[in-house]
Amino acid sequence: MRLRLQDVTKSFGENRVLRGITFEVGPGEVVALAGENGAGKSTLTRVVSGAGQPDSGQVVIDGEPVTLKNPQAAMARGIEVIYQEFRQNLFPHLTVAENIHVLDRERRFGRVLVSRRRMAREARSALAELGMADIDVSRPVGTFGIAEQQMVEIAKATSHDLRLLILDEPTAALDERESEQLFRQVRRLREQGVSVLYISHRLDEIFELADRVVVLRDGLVALDSPTVRTGPAQVVAAMVGKTVDDFYPKERNTRDEIVLRVRGAGSGATFQGVDLDVRAGEVLGVGGVVGCGRNSLLRALFGLEPLTTGTVEVDGAPVSLRRIQDAIACRIAYITPDRQAEGLCPDMSVEANISLATLRRHTGPVDLVRRGRERAACDEAMSTLRVRAPSPEAAMASLSGGNQQKALFAKWVLTGPRVLLMDEPTRGVDVGAKTEIYRIINQLTADGVAVVLVSSDLPELVAMSDRAVVMRQGRLVAELAGDRLNEQTVLEHALVGAA
Repeated sequence: MRLRLQDVTKSFGENRVLRGITFEVGPGEVVALAGENGAGKSTLTRVVSGAGQPDSGQVVIDGEPVTLKNPQAAMARGIEVIYQEFRQNLFPHLTVAENIHVLDRERRFGRVLVSRRRMAREARSALAELGMADIDVSRPVGTFGIAEQQMVEIAKATSHDLRLLILDEPTAALDERESEQLFRQVRRLREQGVSVLYISHRLDEIFELADRVVVLRDGLVALDSPTVRTGPAQVVAAMVGKTVDDFYPKERNTRDEIVLRVRGAGSGATFQGVDLDVRAGEVLGVGGVVGCGRNSLLRALFGLEPLTTGTVEVDGAPVSLRRIQDAIACRIAYITPDRQAEGLCPDMSVEANISLATLRRHTGPVDLVRRGRERAACDEAMSTLRVRAPSPEAAMASLSGGNQQKALFAKWVLTGPRVLLMDEPTRGVDVGAKTEIYRIINQLTADGVAVVLVSSDLPELVAMSDRAVVMRQGRLVAELAGDRLNEQTVLEHALVGAA
């Protein structure tokens, strides 16, 4: 498919989101679409997928102007989208096979005829192409982890008559091994002549996969260039409108005193025998593949999952972490990887979200919230962490992804943490917001906060950590620092071990 967008515009009220977008995706070409949150990527995706209509301009397919009135019209032309919030398109109680072929059942005389054997066979074949042949297609899709669910959604898209695939932050929930499986699939589709529009904030992915990169800024094309003639600095400059010299502005603030000490920690079969020491002002990275136990370790240290064995100390004092309230009382904070489901209340105001963990501080003797004190604390946190919102009363859902993430940080900064557990803290945010989050981390470590960082973004994990441990199959298998702390060494230990 040759897709061309010609002078496409789209406004919502007085807000002009797309202001004359022109670029094309050729047959068998992978075009990366980059830009900060709010640049127009999501609106453009809706136009191409038939979920939204342009105010003016044309969508041209193979030289023919078309009107994609709805997503069904786009799918009929071979256009499929895998959204970042892909789980909304899955039916958790149906099997993997049923999810993959839910739109492909044969209808005769008003009845649905289903060959479950064929459905299972074709589902296994589609997943095998993704390197996921071990997935049991007879199990409900909701019983799998987020990475496996995403592979099911991708298999569903590729099982149709696919001509253009739009991938929106597809590796946000995947580890390095699973990401490489996805990359192989994208390359296979390219070889088959399928066009791919690849939306990502990760520059290493863009330059590994894409033939060309298109950058949107303020609803316009700020850069359209082959990746072989473009560098990361050019892409970032096009995104933010200025040169960014240091992607990872790491500061070294480690002190001598140990803030968090963990000995022999375990949680059933999830992880066992974990020993950690994290010093004041230190960022301890935790590497490993999905399912290695790193995410469960952080959740257990915050009282979200049971800690069945071992001991934990904060500032030298033993603590019991049976509930979230126990962790908060011990001045432990936690940045969840899924802010929409676990971190924020999207329909509540920005102010209500930020004050949620410290609300009792602003409550009077008869349990009435003193709004003046609450507002003052939230205003200070929003100013310090540069949370941009129309007002504190604005709904959290109205903020960009980056500002939502900074608001999540603000909520926990107000608790005055001694330990900050961060699980994928920059997932789904743009380059500008990442820089702001790294600045917040530096600010916290300068104040003596001990930070534990889990990140699937290996360059981020290596660059922002003072020291790192690697987990494999629920156990710590390596501790890395100095010259040994690099992407290759982390991967070696995470996947197969290293000498």
